[in-house]
Amino acid sequence: MAEFGFKTTYVVYAAPDLVFDALTDSGLITQWGGGFSVVEDRVGGHFEYFDGWIRGEVTHYAPGKELGFTWKPEEWDKRTKPSRVLLRLMPHAAGTDIVIDHSDFPSQEEADKHNGGWIDQILDPLNDFFIGQMPG
Repeated sequence: MAEFGFKTTYVVYAAPDLVFDALTDSGLITQWGGGFSVVEDRVGGHFEYFDGWIRGEVTHYAPGKELGFTWKPEEWDKRTKPSRVLLRLMPHAAGTDIVIDHSDFPSQEEADKHNGGWIDQILDPLNDFFIGQMPG
């Protein structure tokens, strides 16, 4: 059986600890992404973004380094198993390299759609949030 997914890298203009906080703190997520979100700070904890549009379970939780979770949009069929996300945060001269490995999609079309969605709905808004906090 084919494995559908993607792996990409994106630079965010803030230190890894700040990026991790912005991806896991409900109040910060609301500031850059809008809507209600929950990321419980433990493996097995509840994961939810964008007013429950995405739900899952935390699979990796290493502050400033790694965040992993299962990912299932509400419109997917109930029988469709969740996809898996692993975010690795690494220091970069401009801030943080986020390596996104998003796998176990039901189709490559769904994976490709999500690849664009990560940029448009999460990474670009996250970067805009940090750029907006820079002095001057």
